[in-house]
Amino acid sequence: MTDPIFSRIAEYLDAHDACVPGERVLVMVSGGADSVCLLHALVALHDGPIGVVTMDHGLRGESADEVRAVAAMAAGLGLPCETVRLQIAAGSGVQARAREARYAAARAHATRDGWDVIAVGHTASDQAETVLMRLARGVGGAGAGAMPVRRDDLVRPLLGVTRDETAAWCAAHEVWVAKDPSNDDAHYTRVRARSLVATFDTLSPDATRHLAQFADRMRDEAEVIDEVVDLAWQRAWTGAGLDVTEIAMASSAVQRLLVRRMLVHAGVPADGRDARTVRRVCAIAREGGRIDIPGGTAVRAGGALYVQSAAVRDPVSAVLVVPGAVQFGARVIRGAHGIAQAPTRTQVSLRVRGEIWVRGPRDGDRIALPSGGHARVGRILQSDGVPAVLRPHVPVVVVDDVPVWVAGHRVDHGALAPPGESAVVLEVVPA
Repeated sequence: MTDPIFSRIAEYLDAHDACVPGERVLVMVSGGADSVCLLHALVALHDGPIGVVTMDHGLRGESADEVRAVAAMAAGLGLPCETVRLQIAAGSGVQARAREARYAAARAHATRDGWDVIAVGHTASDQAETVLMRLARGVGGAGAGAMPVRRDDLVRPLLGVTRDETAAWCAAHEVWVAKDPSNDDAHYTRVRARSLVATFDTLSPDATRHLAQFADRMRDEAEVIDEVVDLAWQRAWTGAGLDVTEIAMASSAVQRLLVRRMLVHAGVPADGRDARTVRRVCAIAREGGRIDIPGGTAVRAGGALYVQSAAVRDPVSAVLVVPGAVQFGARVIRGAHGIAQAPTRTQVSLRVRGEIWVRGPRDGDRIALPSGGHARVGRILQSDGVPAVLRPHVPVVVVDDVPVWVAGHRVDHGALAPPGESAVVLEVVPA
């Protein structure tokens, strides 16, 4: 590989397992230097089909000419090109709305024509700007990880090179590029962040690259932290809340991370997950009580910590088709055919004949006890400390309208399959 920028892009792709050989890659090309350089780099580097999609947002008079130029460029490279015309109204939040619209259009095209991934032209410069904007909003280490090289259907091959380098490559190869005046409009937050990155570059000639590398390190560290929190979560999660004894056994840092994850799973909005709120909820886990938080409620009851989002309505009943899953509020009931094991608070193996439904508790619901007789589901939840406001959100699995499992609390032992036999294995997990 003789082109030094393409060599670095190739190394970055190899290091991050992006753009797997043989994948069908759809490249989003605006006509700017970043996306134009990206297109030519992938043509040179990628071993697999490549297509182009370009968008006319309808916000500038020259945008129609720009998408025609992109289409001509794609044709010159022997690539298929889809031109999409969007109708974005000018006004507040126009950049965010335009971004959402073009991603939606690109995904629709990729789904329709069978493209595996969508490549976008974000560079190390964009990464540095994103890091600064997120730090300014008060994110933690995971948030500072900013944009990953690859996530789901998006891949960012240019995160190892800067915007100046892509512009220099286009100029050196006399490749046409579009000029978008909004990239210099200080009305936009990202443009102001761009000027801050330029100021950082006066402190160190490699400041932009260092900020982008900082994001890479933060993502690596976040993966390790996630593994630690995953293990703590598995021990503490009851199927409805977090066991306060298990929370207390964790370090203070892990306690805060557990609570923050619980707030996310409960659907509490971002302003209800700030550091002060997390500390208040941790105090409830230690000391008991109930507090209102932005967008929800946190309460300790019966040895567990519960969180309820104010935006969550009582879930509706649904049929569980096995194998399959049903979301019920902030929890999911998964069903699969398997071999029976001893029951736990989050997993049971049932000998089921009949249609399986997942619904909330109802007046008169009872569940069979191992010693004989029945117990009211409402009383079970009360004795387990589930606050009344949260009880409608506890999944109850019923077969032929008979409750067989109050997920995370009690199972009808008469419905359990003996260990080692074929069974329907049900599991309750956070949504």
